[in-house]
Amino acid sequence: MPSAPRARRKEDARARILDEARRIVLEHGFEALTMRRIAEAAGYSPAALYLHFANRDAIARELGESGMRSLLVALTQAAADPDPVARLGALALAYVAFARSDPETYRLIFMEPGFAASALGGKDEAGAAAFQLLAGSFEDLHRAGRLRPGQDPAALALTFWILVHGTASLKLTCSAFLSPSEEDLLAAALAALLNGVLEPDPTGQNPPGRSIRR
Repeated sequence: MPSAPRARRKEDARARILDEARRIVLEHGFEALTMRRIAEAAGYSPAALYLHFANRDAIARELGESGMRSLLVALTQAAADPDPVARLGALALAYVAFARSDPETYRLIFMEPGFAASALGGKDEAGAAAFQLLAGSFEDLHRAGRLRPGQDPAALALTFWILVHGTASLKLTCSAFLSPSEEDLLAAALAALLNGVLEPDPTGQNPPGRSIRR
């Protein structure tokens, strides 16, 4: 078995490679990520990188999975509200805030061909857990009798993800033509979605149109 110092050096090397790869993606975009460029930035030979990662795609996938874990943290914090309607608004805002603050990582997770396994509900644990936060809100609404008859919580969670991903990705790719803020776009879209699937709130305290709280 490798000695502790040797194992630690290997972990440090992997971390350095990933740090430099992340910096390249953030500063220059995913297309700039090559094994040679990573090696130069990390101070290794290209051959040395292959001792730690099989290829560029393996590094990119590690970055994507790390990004998904960060998104999960943000969504978990947003999911603290006990009211599921308000929670959905908080989740929507946290989702687009992540995309806005780390656009290249968001592109890598959700918009690069070949990395769909890192998507919400995908094969990795963080993606599955992130999607469950969305689904859990609709399941709570269903248990509370607030969904109209025939509404499927899982299908609604998927629709909700389409809504927030569409907003986030369009703001990244078409911002010059999409002038309203993410918050304004989400407020209108989420109100339309929830008004169509929710029974009226008997308390009247939290109508769907106010689910986005700034």
